[in-house]
Amino acid sequence: MNAKRTRIITFGVFIILTLGVVLSRFYLNVQNEHWDDKRKAVETAYEKSIMTKATKVDFFYGDEPLQIVYGEDKLGQGVIVWVSDKGIHTEMTAESFPETQVRETVLKKAPEIEIERVLPGKLGNDYVWEVFYKKKENSGTRYFYDYYKFKDGLYMDTYRLSLH
Repeated sequence: MNAKRTRIITFGVFIILTLGVVLSRFYLNVQNEHWDDKRKAVETAYEKSIMTKATKVDFFYGDEPLQIVYGEDKLGQGVIVWVSDKGIHTEMTAESFPETQVRETVLKKAPEIEIERVLPGKLGNDYVWEVFYKKKENSGTRYFYDYYKFKDGLYMDTYRLSLH
């Protein structure tokens, strides 16, 4: 009876370990492409802009997919680089409308909203701040995208999504 119990426990541990290895390999395979895209975006930013240190990469999906690389130049000044298949665009953060002010602008418009994220992006030919937020209404929660010009923070447009 004791030997049977030991075999069952051993088999159970083997199954759990095997499942753990298989799931971790699956996760790594799924994430590899995402990590490769980030690495390539950083390499492109280093090669084709003044960026010398990258700190973060975001993805923007608009008219064309973009990787947004945040970092610094050799003097330690903030730089943001938009990387796409069509090329790159670089802006100094000191010469842009700050993200914090974009958030304040949206909250002044409607203090009851919840900002989900603020992200540099591109709308048509304009480089923008995209603000994704939700607002509770009588009929439910509605999600919005507001767009503000990256350089001066001028309001451009709002996309209103269906109720959730």
